Amino acid sequence: ITGIDGIREDTIQYMPRSFIRDLSNALHRQYPKLWMVGEVFERDAAQTAFFIGGHTGWDGVDTKLDSVFDFALWNASLFVFTNKMPMSFLQHQLKYDALYPDPLKVTVLANNHDTMRFMSLAGATTAGAMMHVAFVLSVRGIPQLYAGEEIAMEGKEDPDNRRDFPSDAFTGERRKPKEREMFDWTRSWIKLRREQPALRAGKLIDLFVDDETYVFARQLGSETIVVAFNRENKTKQVRVPVGTIGVKDGVTLRTLIGAEASVRVEKGEATLVLPGRSALAYGVF
Repeated sequence: ITGIDGIREDTIQYMPRSFIRDLSNALHRQYPKLWMVGEVFERDAAQTAFFIGGHTGWDGVDTKLDSVFDFALWNASLFVFTNKMPMSFLQHQLKYDALYPDPLKVTVLANNHDTMRFMSLAGATTAGAMMHVAFVLSVRGIPQLYAGEEIAMEGKEDPDNRRDFPSDAFTGERRKPKEREMFDWTRSWIKLRREQPALRAGKLIDLFVDDETYVFARQLGSETIVVAFNRENKTKQVRVPVGTIGVKDGVTLRTLIGAEASVRVEKGEATLVLPGRSALAYGVF
């Protein structure tokens, strides 16, 4: 192996778990920095959590596998952002993080080469795709983007979901308006994640949820990032109890992504004004 950072192991749940352990140990001995993520294509977190390393299963085996794909949360995000399930479905799915030794090591995918692309799903819109990508890039875990998601490519069942990347979309001046909007949006969330350690390694704390809205914090030490989603078609005002996570009165929440705004914390709460069909990120200052 020369110069690669990791391995994506296909259909790893069909291997004997003792072999996964032996393979993981051998690779880590030879290449200590190598990262292996296993594909356990199940929409049930109990199934995917069983194969990740860091804990011993009923069979007495710790697979030592670095990561697995979080197909359960991916599935929930698709349902939510194509308006088939309430926003609270995301929170419901995240409660199964208790099954993982370390949820930060789970790989959160926006899509992959075996499934229909977001924009070809029933109920899909560009706004929904933007919220879906923002969620993948802000929630706990390691995000994975399938090439083409950053320009809102379409693609139905295999092999249509593996169509060539459009040659005109490689450069900004040749992208179509929708492609440009999605590309710039995706890049802004990647940039924010790179700049904010809390989005990479912070714990996730729920702050507010209902059928159309979800607000959570990512917190690492003294750094707090608040992420808010409003799926409704209209502006919504939400009172968020940031005092419960140690944010003091008089502190200001300022948008890092989204329409420029500053919100002062009073009596332990911040009142967020969320535009319709949007995702926003706030820093605490």
